[in-house]
Amino acid sequence: MAGGKRRYKSDRKDYKISVKLSEKDMDILNAAVSKSGKNVSEYVRELIRSGGNVDFRYPEDRARVIRIFSGIANNINQVVRLGNTQGKIYFSDIDKLQRSLEEVKGLFVEVLKIWRLQRS
Repeated sequence: MAGGKRRYKSDRKDYKISVKLSEKDMDILNAAVSKSGKNVSEYVRELIRSGGNVDFRYPEDRARVIRIFSGIANNINQVVRLGNTQGKIYFSDIDKLQRSLEEVKGLFVEVLKIWRLQRS
């Protein structure tokens, strides 16, 4: 970013708009922005790109996926440590990992269905 310019033209934001809102509209905007987990600029850009439909559940879905992945990573780490210290891995540990992976797979199927329904 030499001279305050973005490296790629597609990253640059060359236009600035100004909008006047009533107090009621500003309250609605602030509530929507805080619910979305974005700042005002990102929220308005998303409104423009999506044709006025912003999915507020995305941060919740993303947080849920991250929690599940963290749990799986922890399980894998525990199995690897156990294997290193004892020189063997138990089938019950492998079963736990497989169940966790099935849970993630089911979650992704569920999230994809929701996202597909919202786009149609």
